[in-house]
Formats: sequence, C-alpha cells, structure tokens
Amino acid sequence: MSVLQIDQLRRQLREKFPAAHRDPLPVPGESLPQAPLEFSPGQLSEIISPRQSSGASLVISELLEEKRDLPLALVDGRDSFDPASYGNEKCRRLIWVRCSKTEQAIQCADLLLGDGNLPLILLDLHLVSERELRQIPAALWHRLKIQARESGAALVAMTPRQIVPTPHRRLTLTGRFSLDHLELKSPVLQLHNPESQKLAGKA
Repeated sequence: MSVLQIDQLRRQLREKFPAAHRDPLPVPGESLPQAPLEFSPGQLSEIISPRQSSGASLVISELLEEKRDLPLALVDGRDSFDPASYGNEKCRRLIWVRCSKTEQAIQCADLLLGDGNLPLILLDLHLVSERELRQIPAALWHRLKIQARESGAALVAMTPRQIVPTPHRRLTLTGRFSLDHLELKSPVLQLHNPESQKLAGKA
C-alpha cells in the first residue's frame, strides 16, 4: 500500500469515526518532565494498558525510536501491529513475531529469550482477554523470569490488567489518546505518579 493510499484511508477513518479523533491534542508547554522508558537487563517488567486508548501504541512507538545496537523484538500476541502506522524508518530495526494465540506468543518469547542475542523483547498481550491471560500458569511467568535473567535481556509484558506475578517493575498507562497522536513526530510518555509508578501520556 502506497503512502498516498494510507493517507486516504486515514482521512476516510476520520470521517467515518470522528469520535476516535475528537480529543484535542495537548497544548505544548503544559507537559510534565518526561519519564524514561527504561527497563533493566535480565528482568521481567509489566506495562498495564487498561483501555485501547491508554497509549500502548505510543509505548511501542517510543521503544522503536530508541537507539540500540540490536533490534527490538515485538511478540505480537494478537497480530494487531500495523507497521504502516509507524513508518519504515522506525520499523527498520524491528523483529516482528506475529501470533494469533496466547500460547504461541509465550512460546515465541521463550525462544527469543533462549537465543540470548536480543537486549529488549516486548511481549504484547494487551488485546488478549483477561480470561485467557489468567489461564497462563504462574510457572510459565517464572520460567520467562529465569530466561530473562540468564539471557540478560529485558522482557516487557504489555497486558490489559495486572497479570504478571511479582515483576521487577510495573507501570500503568493512564492516558487517553486519539488516533491523531500516532501521527505526531515525537509522542511523549510522562510519569503521572512516581510513587505508584503510573504512566500518563501527553504528546
């Protein structure tokens, strides 16, 4: 699909679903200091995205923007990632693993950790139902923790609710975004409450 076709599709989506673009973009200068999306090597962390508008896509965008020697691995638990929304430059150093089942996604994360060559692995499960996520045995999360520690990779699970038992770091996205935010050049995620480790988003 060409850039022109994508632009036309976005215009059609705005016309058909105006509510998705209704929220005004934040005014520059009103933002708080940016919270760095830093995840410790060898640790399992969790990012909770309770709504589809909470900012999960902006987290992915922010991680794709970061400069690193090796690619970011994205294990897409619901085959929902849209590379066209991020652009070729951002996706140039991305390993995208497309999964349709939660079991597949967990297995792929396990294999990538076992490889030991990737510094950051994002396990995106934020569109998976809570019922399905609760069926993941605690022993599997424990195995992923061990794999992350042994490989030295930072593993980040993105979930709709608190699912991961005793992660090294847990953040909750509290922003409300429209589709327009993805088109901004530099979306900024901000620390809403440092004491409770909640992330709010502004762009």
